Amino acid sequence: MHSGVAQTLVGRQHHMELISSLTEELVKGLGGVLLLQGEPGIGKSALLAAALADALDKGLDVRHGVCDELNQRLPLAVVQQTLSNVFGPGRQWADTEAVAAHATSEGARSHRGARLVTGDPVTAAAEELLVLVDRLCAAGPVVLALDDLQLADEATLLVWRRLCRTALQRPLLLIGACRLVPQRAELDLLRRDVRDHAGTTLTLQRLSEPDVAELARRITGRQAGPRLLGRLELASGNPLYIREIMDALTRAGALQDNGQETELGPTAPPRSETQRGGAEFEPMSLSEVIADRLAFLSAETRDVLRSAALLPPAFAITDLTVLLGAPAVALTAPVQEAVAAGVLEPADGDRLGFRHGLIRQALYASVPAALRIALHRDAAQALIARGSSVERVAEQLLSAADAADGWEVDWLADNAAALTRRAPDAAVTLLERAVAHRSDDVRTLVLLDHLASAAFLVTDYERAKRAAQRVLAHASDPEQRGRAAWILGYALLRTARADEATTDYQNAMSIVQEVAAGLDPDTRWHARLRVFVVFALMHLGRSEEAAAEAAAVLVVATQLSDAMSIAYTRHILSVAQWNHQDLEGALDHLTRGIALTGSDPELLDLRLLMQGNQAGLLLDMDRFAQAREVLADARALAERTGNTRLGPSTVRAGEVALDTGRWDDALTELATLSEDDARHPMLAALTHGVAAVVAAHRDEQAVARHHLHLLEELPDTSYNTSNLAYRFQARAMVAERSGDLPSALTGLQEVLDSSYDVMADRVRVLPLLVRLALAAGDREVAERAGACVEADEAKSRLPRVTAARMWCHGLLRSDPALVSDAAGYYRKVGRPAEMAQALEDAADLLAGAGQTGPAREALNDAMLTYTDLGAVWDSRRAVARLRVHGVRLGVRGARGRPRTGWNALTDTELKVTELVAAGLSNPDIADALVLSRRTVETHVSHILAKLEVKSRREVAGVAEAHRS
Repeated sequence: MHSGVAQTLVGRQHHMELISSLTEELVKGLGGVLLLQGEPGIGKSALLAAALADALDKGLDVRHGVCDELNQRLPLAVVQQTLSNVFGPGRQWADTEAVAAHATSEGARSHRGARLVTGDPVTAAAEELLVLVDRLCAAGPVVLALDDLQLADEATLLVWRRLCRTALQRPLLLIGACRLVPQRAELDLLRRDVRDHAGTTLTLQRLSEPDVAELARRITGRQAGPRLLGRLELASGNPLYIREIMDALTRAGALQDNGQETELGPTAPPRSETQRGGAEFEPMSLSEVIADRLAFLSAETRDVLRSAALLPPAFAITDLTVLLGAPAVALTAPVQEAVAAGVLEPADGDRLGFRHGLIRQALYASVPAALRIALHRDAAQALIARGSSVERVAEQLLSAADAADGWEVDWLADNAAALTRRAPDAAVTLLERAVAHRSDDVRTLVLLDHLASAAFLVTDYERAKRAAQRVLAHASDPEQRGRAAWILGYALLRTARADEATTDYQNAMSIVQEVAAGLDPDTRWHARLRVFVVFALMHLGRSEEAAAEAAAVLVVATQLSDAMSIAYTRHILSVAQWNHQDLEGALDHLTRGIALTGSDPELLDLRLLMQGNQAGLLLDMDRFAQAREVLADARALAERTGNTRLGPSTVRAGEVALDTGRWDDALTELATLSEDDARHPMLAALTHGVAAVVAAHRDEQAVARHHLHLLEELPDTSYNTSNLAYRFQARAMVAERSGDLPSALTGLQEVLDSSYDVMADRVRVLPLLVRLALAAGDREVAERAGACVEADEAKSRLPRVTAARMWCHGLLRSDPALVSDAAGYYRKVGRPAEMAQALEDAADLLAGAGQTGPAREALNDAMLTYTDLGAVWDSRRAVARLRVHGVRLGVRGARGRPRTGWNALTDTELKVTELVAAGLSNPDIADALVLSRRTVETHVSHILAKLEVKSRREVAGVAEAHRS
């Protein structure tokens, strides 16, 4: 243990032993999570400092930070600072600039002057920081510590929670500290994550009477007398309060040393004018004893400290010189006095910090509100003059309330785009404040232009509309007018009322058309606004008119070489071609449109939208390998840029894995969804549907019923109606498995209702429906299902729908050749579950016709696939069906995969295991296997559990032992 730090800790020996054991485990490569909590002054920061010193003594890479009110409105600023702060005297991280680079989202970077930023820059920055932590841990064990978590912004707490959930996957020890109050829902979620992921929570209690006496002894060097201990009872065992009382008594000359003990004197010595009056030393509250400490300082030092309280918790002398406009030499005496008085102390490297956050808070609160605002404004001006980062300036501007009197306008106009990329909510606040009381001159219109974009980015559509309307009312610049019309139009579309959607869409289209009419037809914004009109026409159901206008716009956009207009029209034309079942034509438009988007941040959302459609088309065409490549690229981009299309792409990847027989991979992909995405009705319908189908195949009835129950609780929306094929399939399989054929049939035949004509992938369940209907003797329902699949084939003209039609007709006609042909198609494209089910049906038909040999061959083929898939229920069903015909199984049936051990690992998990053993970080594994980083995290979690190990190092040992 680092004795210099820990020697004054009293009553925390048990805590330090636990922390030391965690750092010892970290040295061995085992991660962990620790949360320290307690009342103010109870010793959280002191214990944290001792823990970090202990880790430093063990040669660990230690990084720490402190949350405070200043950076609350700048998301993730404290995490970025934490990754930059290497704990220990004189230690610095040479790659500090790299942290800043990582913390800025690639997807949110914009060309100079660009306004249409897409994606969530905060989410993107969080992802970059998580990747950075992974890479740091790949280089060696890391301790990350964050104090005063109760003051952290929401994004920081979310990042901390995500790190908590995966800390055990890497050599990472997370240590957080927070107060018990104020209560925050986000902190309660963090506490739950610490508990649920094998973390440790230590709630620091007040010191016992013997511990109070020991702390007093260590402070004075003597045993404390009874009167002194009686006075210290005022502190109620709070270590900070005890120290402050002791220091106040010392300053007042109220302590006596008789050579054996330190005791409270009968009277206080004469006081100067700065001391309290009266003969007896009066009891004081904690805030009073802190004020008493400050009262002993010179007026000059107190003024310097009040300014320092405006800065981050750890600050450099140069920060003070900029803030005060004074040379460093002029601050030497005040700083030395503050250090000597125990108000300031050395922090990281050449920085200083307040000895305790409560002292800093007391100083900050002691400044009158009006003066405090003025000081923040002066600090912002000084930082601007120095050329400081947008974050540093914004911290001060946000705290200056409405005191800014116009001087900040030029800075905001020049830095609004950068601030929007870093902290869009802060940008909205500052921009709206700046334009609130200004006339709509040229400079104000620039700010309004930025405000409309920033508000749209944070989905504050009402504020975006107001800003765009002011621009349109006063601006003459065609760029500003075009951009404002685009934002206003889309804001109107996104806030359209459900019962007045047609009217709202028409209103949005009219506004945009009016603005477009005033622009030069040979300009890019005229073409772009025509594209918006096309979108509005599509929303209004005027698809043919939209397609015709899109074709005309494409000609103009191509002449103008405007990638944005061309890409949007390609997207619209692809939808039109898709609706007309020209899948190759639609795919061509999408491929060419995606190529045009490049890395342009203005086209990020469009690129991801087109990639989602491209993947959907490829899946419709059973081109799974290409679809996986498209989805991998889309997910990596969405993950990196914080785009909301990550969720749909993740679910689509899970569906691909389901269809191609990689069921564990399907569940792993779906497990990576964010909490918000997992609650989205459309995504939830697909997620629980896929999980229910897999569980039903595996004969995990309780799991299947659980997901089916969750599906039943979802709202009845058109989104869910079109995505319920999985629910119908799983529900029928569970009912059949329970021997309830009537319920299986009754529930499944609902898909024949015309309201389900919109259902995507209805053909997934129609062969099952035909089989169940025939088994129940309901020929009429079976024939209706056959007619339904014919109608779906006529509409879609997709090969897999044709295969389903052959399968259904083969069952209806007792023609095993037709069913076998369907199985052949599924084999060719790589749909193993459907192939095996069709083979099972073909075997049943062959056996029924007395062709026992071919029936056994088809059954064995099906059973081999069921075994590979782990389709336990399918295997049992097939055996039972063929046993009726006297056909005996020639191969072993499917059994569940073992839950632990090397053989429990899936193919993908085996690949991940080898790369973990090779020392690759999760981001590097994701790149190597073309997976998302979150998917790799989930795989690693499964690997640790299945191999029953605790660290990546142990995974490597198991892999080596298996190879040898």
